[in-house]
Amino acid sequence: MPFIRIETNHDFSSEVIHDVITQITEQVHIIKGDPQSMILVVVNTKVNVAFGGDYEKPAAVVQVMNLRMSVEITTKLIEIISDILLAKFNVSANRMYMFFQEYTKMHLVGWNRTTFEQILGADNLADVEAARKESAAANKKQQLNAPGVITDMSNLIQRIIAGEVSLEEYTKTEKERLVYNILSDLPLDSLLKIKQELKGNVIAKSRRAFGKVVHRDSLIPIPNLSLELWDRDPFGSKDYLGIGETDKTGQFEIFYNPKAGGFGDAPDLELRIFNPPQNVVIDSKKSEVRNLIEVKNGTDNVTDDYDFGFVQILYYEYDPQYPLFSYSLPDSIRHDFVPEALARTMQSVAKYNQIMDRLIQINRRNPHEPSYDEIQKSFPETLTLILEKDHKGYTRSDEFFGKRILNGFNPVILKKDKNNPSLYTTAFNGDKFTLTGKIDLPNYKVKFELKDGKLLPVEITLQFREDNCLQPNPPLKAPQTYTSTDGNKWLQAKRVVRATHLGVLGEVKGHLSQCHFNMEQYAIAFLRNIRNNPLRGLLYPHLKEVVHINKFGRQILMNPIEGFFAKLEPMIIDPDMLRWVRTNIGTYDWTDWQPRKPLCEGHTFAKLGNLYWDILTTHVESFFATNQEEIAKNWTEILNFSNDLVQHSVLYVPLSMEQVDDGDEWYDLNEIEHSSNPRQEVNGELKAIRPITISPQPTEQDIANIKQVCKYVIYQCTFWHTWIHNEHNSEFGELKYGDLLTNGSMGDEDDESVLPGRQVASIILAVTNMLTNFNYGYILKNEDGDVPPELIKLIESKKAEFEKLGFDLATLRSRLNS
Repeated sequence: MPFIRIETNHDFSSEVIHDVITQITEQVHIIKGDPQSMILVVVNTKVNVAFGGDYEKPAAVVQVMNLRMSVEITTKLIEIISDILLAKFNVSANRMYMFFQEYTKMHLVGWNRTTFEQILGADNLADVEAARKESAAANKKQQLNAPGVITDMSNLIQRIIAGEVSLEEYTKTEKERLVYNILSDLPLDSLLKIKQELKGNVIAKSRRAFGKVVHRDSLIPIPNLSLELWDRDPFGSKDYLGIGETDKTGQFEIFYNPKAGGFGDAPDLELRIFNPPQNVVIDSKKSEVRNLIEVKNGTDNVTDDYDFGFVQILYYEYDPQYPLFSYSLPDSIRHDFVPEALARTMQSVAKYNQIMDRLIQINRRNPHEPSYDEIQKSFPETLTLILEKDHKGYTRSDEFFGKRILNGFNPVILKKDKNNPSLYTTAFNGDKFTLTGKIDLPNYKVKFELKDGKLLPVEITLQFREDNCLQPNPPLKAPQTYTSTDGNKWLQAKRVVRATHLGVLGEVKGHLSQCHFNMEQYAIAFLRNIRNNPLRGLLYPHLKEVVHINKFGRQILMNPIEGFFAKLEPMIIDPDMLRWVRTNIGTYDWTDWQPRKPLCEGHTFAKLGNLYWDILTTHVESFFATNQEEIAKNWTEILNFSNDLVQHSVLYVPLSMEQVDDGDEWYDLNEIEHSSNPRQEVNGELKAIRPITISPQPTEQDIANIKQVCKYVIYQCTFWHTWIHNEHNSEFGELKYGDLLTNGSMGDEDDESVLPGRQVASIILAVTNMLTNFNYGYILKNEDGDVPPELIKLIESKKAEFEKLGFDLATLRSRLNS
């Protein structure tokens, strides 16, 4: 029964306060194990709180009260609550006190119209266990004192001799109750090991509890969920009755013996619903944790078979507030964000949020401060800055420009010029977007040539909107074309391309769309359906935190009031930007996908992608060779997985919003939609994702399809996401190299008039650092112990080949969690 009170001197919106309450409740639940329903959090803002006599700077006081708290628990709570308050309230850890208090007298704490002395049976916590035993004995004595029931041992003997009570019945009942009491007190892992052995061997099960578990809103059945049946006793004690599992229609039945609840005690039924186990690391120890989804109480004093009816639960539901593409309803996520991963994420956000807020406060006092150089130096040094120290001008050269187009933060798939097949092109068209006037979004087309194994730009064409034209399909200024003979204009044109290529295309299309939102489609469908199939062990390590990090991202990035994008430039939360994401996802599908072919000798990204794809092919083929019989046996789960994927897929589109058909053709179609396999139409919409299977039993093609899906998902969650993160700050982390531009964009790097402002610059660098600078979740480290050892061995066997291409395998992420 934890109670947390937070008081701070600044005012915040209800959305921010709600986020704080939600995050602290979740973290206390994770750290202490208390049910979330029993955790009370109070937040008071705009309170007269001063730290060191300073009323202006954010400060806070935190009280945490509970029955009992170890040093380990208070240490963890201090760390996580401090991180949350820094991230959400901007309160530094050195401007708050946190007080922990343990309850000592149970009569001084009340809940549900009574005190905990009455609930627990003792006033002192140390006496609770003794009180429980005493209460149980008194309860039994009270039962025996009832009419027709034995009152003491001598009376019992007399009643047995008289034939009024069967000694055999009494001793059998007490023996069975003893067994179940022992079971109830065992640790969870021990209990799980012996349940099946005890089932049917200790107790003759004469009663039945049954029902059907379904999704709350759609009433779609949920198969293959683990269930436990318990008897609720007074004072919080429980008696274990039996175990079961939902069948393919969501129905269940659990047989149990009513005597397991105790002699003369008709059971008060409680149904517990569990998700499959999850590996976590707590205090450097790996543990397998079962996530309790929900507890449903049945009727008290059940004396016959009992029907729980339709048991409706929230279970990885599709959020109806986000109709454009698949989002998981936050309250329906039924497994934990790995505690250490969440802690590292919160620490990174808190660290860079503090830097950002300091810079913004300086700017609010003086709009000419801090300087852009001071802003830059407040954050870690990037690749471009490091290279410029020894090779002045190299990062602005044509060679570096071409190299980063192929191998940078947003590696491009080029087209061939229709008029000159020896040239390659890439283009962006922003005509369909609504702008706010804070940044420019010009159309561009860049032409490249291959020379001595290097990709070099030879021509850049830019086309800007007419002034103050912010609506879609605006009037355009005449296009301007630049070449390397144009001196500073050529440098400026390359910078304009970089600004859109990195800050818009790279962030929205390459990172958010292809990584996060594309993979959330697969993660939701997977978590809703794959439980008994061996594919859970293959894919869960890579998909398990997609819904968590996307939920977290929506809170800190996309919240329309407090999110970082709202402070920066409402691009990502602008409806046009969300529609752009939708069209991006509308071009993605697993069918016939594989990494792009290398364009030239220096195309290291493509070479690495193909090397990794070969590893995944071997890994998946080996897995299926070992598990194909069980995969086929549980094929219904894959059929449901496929159905959910297709049903909730976005509309297929041949071109995303920034693309136009200019007649140029892709140099390689491996990652571009090109399959002739038919798509499925749902409610008049042709869906982007093709079905994996339509059969309750797998065909040879179905097996090939699910193998392809596995490779596609693992590649996107691991290698592609790793590349995006490893290369993100290399370019986007230097303001003068890749910052968003405004006021016509064409200016030298020292021309501050084309930069969008000091506050925007501070936010850009804070966001790019906070989302990439934390180190948890790597394949070779395998921190959670759930990455298949076979995959680790295969990757390690190719270490020399990766190193030859300049890739550090220690940075290869195991899942999409950032």
